[in-house]
Amino acid sequence: MKFHVVSRVLAAVAAISLAACGGGGGSNVTPPYGPPVTPTLTSNFVGVGDSLTAGYQSEGWLGAPPGSVANPLAAGTPFAALGVPPGQESGFWAQMWMQMNGASAASYAALANPATSVLPLIAGPGLSDQIVPANPALTGGVPFGQLPTRSSCDSFNQAAYTLSGVQTVRENPSAGIRDFGVPGMTLHEVATMTQPISPSCVPIPGANAVVQGLQALLSESGSFYPVLAGFNGGTQLSAAISVKPTLATVLIGANDILHFEFSGGTFLGVDGINGNTAQVQKDMTTIITGLQGAGAKVIVGNLPNILVEPFFMSVAPLPNQAACSTVGALQTYFACVLTIAGVPYATADGLRAQLATAYGLNAGASGSNPAINGGYGYITLGGTITVLKALGAGQTPNLDPNGPGSGNGSEYTTPALAAATQALNDTINSGIAAAASATQVPMVDLRTFSNDIATGCASGCASDPLALLALGGINPPVCCSETFGGGLVSFDGLHPSNTGYALMAEAFIQAANAAYKAGIPDLNVKAQHDGTGTIPFHDPYAQ
Repeated sequence: MKFHVVSRVLAAVAAISLAACGGGGGSNVTPPYGPPVTPTLTSNFVGVGDSLTAGYQSEGWLGAPPGSVANPLAAGTPFAALGVPPGQESGFWAQMWMQMNGASAASYAALANPATSVLPLIAGPGLSDQIVPANPALTGGVPFGQLPTRSSCDSFNQAAYTLSGVQTVRENPSAGIRDFGVPGMTLHEVATMTQPISPSCVPIPGANAVVQGLQALLSESGSFYPVLAGFNGGTQLSAAISVKPTLATVLIGANDILHFEFSGGTFLGVDGINGNTAQVQKDMTTIITGLQGAGAKVIVGNLPNILVEPFFMSVAPLPNQAACSTVGALQTYFACVLTIAGVPYATADGLRAQLATAYGLNAGASGSNPAINGGYGYITLGGTITVLKALGAGQTPNLDPNGPGSGNGSEYTTPALAAATQALNDTINSGIAAAASATQVPMVDLRTFSNDIATGCASGCASDPLALLALGGINPPVCCSETFGGGLVSFDGLHPSNTGYALMAEAFIQAANAAYKAGIPDLNVKAQHDGTGTIPFHDPYAQ
């Protein structure tokens, strides 16, 4: 994911060298947010947000310790003993907490232990399937697979929809949690949602494909009680306020964009209806001022450009296969990803051209905007998997499973939908920035980091040392980039790897230190990648 501190704190962090990411203090610049706070600032740290705060990773949500959930697909690889990798302890909020609480193996152990964790640890096998590292010999050449491969309505997933069922879903159902992030939650829901939207994951009887698809998007329904069951029917915001926080991170709004995109532009949450920043600013201000009223110093983050994430694979043409390695660090290209799976480049590029024409993804199509992917559309990760399955079965790929246009948003993204998605992305970011400015809280600029990575720091990134670190200071030349398999994002193409979350955590730490003199030790991102930091295993999603 992406990060870099906005102009109000850039002066404080620009002087921090890349070496500072490995340890050391913060800035001595006096922030414009009032006098320094007391040393107890980090004593009651909370996180408000969605799956990014919760530590969701690679299409699943799991906090069970390493090795506790088997991964037979990893036989013969260094990750066989790891099993299905837990994600919650590797989320950005969790990594910040560890830095505040010793920055050691003991701090990780405290988060992973149900008796001491401040996370709503999800027991094995986890909610939803998780895409995991795998031995290509066992998966037909693909270095990942999906486990445990079960119904989304199995007994474990279904238990998450009831207050009584949470006792089996959570490892620590009575723990005093401080990470209140609810995967799938939208911006408006943080202050308004008091129970699951859907009573169960069973499809609504008689509902058409569109309604069933929208119901499937409401993943906050299955995640709500596992986080908030112990807070007497309140909202995520009221739960966070109730523990009287001293410091809080707020990162929310991505699901407003993703719900819109995945529904083909059908779903508009409250913060997308008006098409302007006013409602976004209002909702974000409600969250910020609510936390401030409870005594918290607040840091907010804006959102990356979602379409830069490797879930979206460009169908723009390339001159040859060699270009995959020269431009691959900047964007994920559909034809290049097919070659990773063993498809000859000529075949992959021909298929790209056919699919782009068949589904209206070429530049010049209705709604094309040259500023977005050169006017071309995208094939999503889901669509790419559909294509690979069809090729393996000797069939013609069908990206519209329920009739013409039905795959737009889930299997592919037309230029028109891409333009509308980007517009909503920009609207929400504008509202977040307006709220941060009005409430005088620092903002971590994930969007700028995203753009710096997407351009390979073409502008030099003089004021973005974390982008420079990501591109060349972790494991060059293979890590890190925003591409699929580039080390910053897990296998679902949307949620960060351990390394990506570590960069996010360091960005928020720098913001807290610059704005509030928090004194949080800087995080060694490379050590988190290598498995020599607080996380006791090599990042399974990074080379």
